Amino acid sequence: MRVEHQVRAAGRRSQPLAERAPDPGDHAKDGPQTGRALAWHLISTVALVTVFLCFAIVHLRHWFSTGEPTGLGLVIEEALVAVLFLLRRRPTRVSGSPRDWLLAINGSWLILVVRPAGPPLLGLGWLSLGLQFAGLGVTLFSMSTLGRSFGIVAADRGLRTSGPYRIVRHPVYASYLLSQGGYVLQNPSAWNLAIVVTVTLCQIGRIHAEEAVLREDSAYRDYAQRVRFRLIPGVF
Repeated sequence: MRVEHQVRAAGRRSQPLAERAPDPGDHAKDGPQTGRALAWHLISTVALVTVFLCFAIVHLRHWFSTGEPTGLGLVIEEALVAVLFLLRRRPTRVSGSPRDWLLAINGSWLILVVRPAGPPLLGLGWLSLGLQFAGLGVTLFSMSTLGRSFGIVAADRGLRTSGPYRIVRHPVYASYLLSQGGYVLQNPSAWNLAIVVTVTLCQIGRIHAEEAVLREDSAYRDYAQRVRFRLIPGVF
């Protein structure tokens, strides 16, 4: 995600994350900035579609050649995330930190370079597939709460506290642990394990980066007092 929490302050706004996101209507006043924003949107869209298609095609070929739905839950989950990324709401403020962008891009799309590598660890094929679909279910539930309030880095898209956000503060990231962990069990390889560990570390970094910004807002601080755990209830 993909950023899960984007704060809209109740009352006084917190300090801006970066400059206001450019709007196409500002072209006459800020042509170069708007041009850069449109170029970034086009490049990121083409890059995402290309990488996802490669990811999906590799898995489809594997399914046809083996008859096994390897990574099916993860493929569906990543397709959903890609569509929501393309339909995301334009934020009013976006983080300008290169570190935040690096964590966000790797945490969001690095998982697309994992590849089928069966057989499942210890023969746990159905368990691994079940974990993927459990993660997909949590993702769907969380995304239904977020709607189009979805993005890559910390941005102002409104605070969400209902549904799964009553249990942990970052339920979408929690869903990735389930689905990606299930994928590694189904496709055990040093490459896949290294990718999932890297993605998980990036997600943890994103959580800390996001909350460093979000805690500037009193509404989020109140929410964090009510929901103590970020990712795993009773653990973290």
